[in-house]
Amino acid sequence: MPDGERLCELGNVFARFAEEASSGGCPLYTALAEGVSDDTRVLDIASSARRPPVPNLLFAAVHYLLLRGAAHALSSFYASLTPDPNPAVDSYPYFHDFCMAHDSKLRHLMSTRLVQTNEVARCSYLRPAFAFIADEMQGRPLSLVDVGASAGLNLLWDRYAYDYKGHGLAGDRNSSVRIAVEIRGDNRPPIPHDSPSVAFRIGVDLNPVDVTNPDSALWLRALVWPGHVRRADQIQAAMSLASNNPPALVAGNALNVLPAILGGVPPQTALCIFHNHALNQFSQEDRRLFSVVVDECSKDREVYLLSAEGRRGQNFVNLDLARIRNGDRSVRELAKVAPHGKWLEWTA
Repeated sequence: MPDGERLCELGNVFARFAEEASSGGCPLYTALAEGVSDDTRVLDIASSARRPPVPNLLFAAVHYLLLRGAAHALSSFYASLTPDPNPAVDSYPYFHDFCMAHDSKLRHLMSTRLVQTNEVARCSYLRPAFAFIADEMQGRPLSLVDVGASAGLNLLWDRYAYDYKGHGLAGDRNSSVRIAVEIRGDNRPPIPHDSPSVAFRIGVDLNPVDVTNPDSALWLRALVWPGHVRRADQIQAAMSLASNNPPALVAGNALNVLPAILGGVPPQTALCIFHNHALNQFSQEDRRLFSVVVDECSKDREVYLLSAEGRRGQNFVNLDLARIRNGDRSVRELAKVAPHGKWLEWTA
């Protein structure tokens, strides 16, 4: 594809991201994405991305450099860096200047880092989903495999405290990680006070994030959008908790490493493979092959596949559960949920 056509297509990606950032309550990223969408010099830097989603990666790379202490007037627009940020509408000239001044560093980050947002609040809907599966399997202990696990913080869901508005507290009430959740609709999700038991848990990622490494932890922090204070506080608390007792993580392409992992899952447990906003980084062919791997595993045992993947044009995410045996799938929607886990509407 010619460079001009390629950059034009990438500009459209940023224009769509501006709409996403607007609905996600981030005026700074809305303004920046609108500016990048027709700025060929910055789009050229963004084209160095190793994998999509490109806007998230570019904005995280800039945020990361600022959090590391890069001195520039752009920092005055970031709520994560100043208590009284300047209006987002005035930010783009400074952003363009920052990108030009840090061209080589940004290209390096774009080509070596991945979008590995570990959104802890998404555990607000994973918890009732896991309770639902445990109930279907007559209380068997769970075996959990997180695909696209990043630092594996969502594997530690049973170490967090939850406030399901109108339905009381659940989980580990002494936890430093506290997740507030709005319940929408008329159905009450399964939110037992005690979490289902877990026999086995492991995460898979191309480059697992070691939260005991300060630079890796800073990258996770940079992935959180400026102004989202609650999210930043939650991930900081979760990283601190994980550093004392980290989950098991395997580095590699899920298509290559999953067969061996699934072969080692304890028998007589309820196997659940789950992924959150991860398959958007898979090609169509890799998604097909992922289904093949899961179906192959289902020849020896029943497999639950829990999926929360966003769809273009939606301001919510469908939480879907597939029950698979011998390659035959029975799929149902469990809930509609907020992309960052702020609310859920149980539909099962």
